[in-house]
Amino acid sequence: MVQAIGQVAGGKPLPTVVEMSAEAKACLPAWKDRAFPRKGGSGATFVALVAFALGLVGCGEATTPLSPLENAFLRADDFEITGGSPTAGAVGPYLQFNVRRRRDNQILNRPFNVYVENAGLAEGRPPLVDNQNRPILLQRSVAFLGNGLDLNRDGQPDPPPQDPPSLDSGPLLPYAPPNTWQSRAVLAYVPGQANIPGRGPSDRFGFYFSSILPYRGQLRFRIRDELGNAPARLFEITYPPAPSRANVTVALTNVSASAQEPVLIAICNQLGAAAVVGLRSGTFTELVDLLPAPGLPVEPSLSEPIRYVAEAYQFNRERAVIRVSQNPEDPSRMSVPLLGSEGATGRADLTMVSASGDRLTCFNEQLSNLRNVFPDFFR
Repeated sequence: MVQAIGQVAGGKPLPTVVEMSAEAKACLPAWKDRAFPRKGGSGATFVALVAFALGLVGCGEATTPLSPLENAFLRADDFEITGGSPTAGAVGPYLQFNVRRRRDNQILNRPFNVYVENAGLAEGRPPLVDNQNRPILLQRSVAFLGNGLDLNRDGQPDPPPQDPPSLDSGPLLPYAPPNTWQSRAVLAYVPGQANIPGRGPSDRFGFYFSSILPYRGQLRFRIRDELGNAPARLFEITYPPAPSRANVTVALTNVSASAQEPVLIAICNQLGAAAVVGLRSGTFTELVDLLPAPGLPVEPSLSEPIRYVAEAYQFNRERAVIRVSQNPEDPSRMSVPLLGSEGATGRADLTMVSASGDRLTCFNEQLSNLRNVFPDFFR
């Protein structure tokens, strides 16, 4: 089920052309900065863009049409899921959508920067918890596979930006699909691109997605137009439980979590989606009948059948990572195998060692960024 929420960033509707004309009279585009603040010298850049726009549309009583501005106030709509049901653990549902220009309702199929991210649990739903009644953090529970930037044209996708791509990042360039998924966010495949895995060219935007957990969540779409606006729109997706589910236990062997030194335990699949449990006390977490069984097939053939690894990260009072789990088979990695295809019950015992460097987690985040990834856990 996909249902439009009808929101934009800041909870404020996009201005219509008439509203923009009224705002142009005031020459004060403050709504934009509240809706989507930008970093660095972006304020000056945006002011320059707005000044240019106001010079075109006029300030005061002028009603000069916006025709010189080729694209203004883009929105994603007409969503459709093809290729599978968004059941928890299933891989292969493909979400297609159009990019529409609000000014004249025109559908555009140029390679715009359409940035998709997981907005977390839908409002009004109780949080998922483990068997010790600890909340499961959902920020990295969804994995995406889509397009991306390859600005140096080396054939390898650039890492997805933490913020929506800047207006001057250039067009999206096709590249072969990566072997691993990005769980943080994705840039949608652009219309007319022929290398979408398992699909032919399409005149719509789209991306693959997968959830490791059953829950009702939200996806956030941001599209930059040529005025520099990047309004966010939320869409709701329901992930029902998988038909066959697994029970897992992850335990810490040599440390105990405390309020002063809490621990995050992550259970990841090979797609980069993760169920993360926060411990402020105790030494283990148990997830019963929540995770998809490891033998669940993956369609289309983007990866092997579901498998899991477990990791743990311990923090000090300053929220810095001080210990991580160690895989005895491969000390360069933190992950410990948790489940195989032979059964639907598994256990991992994690030995914690002093953190070294800024290694990636099993869901493709640097250790130093974890306190920003899970801000609610550290409040």
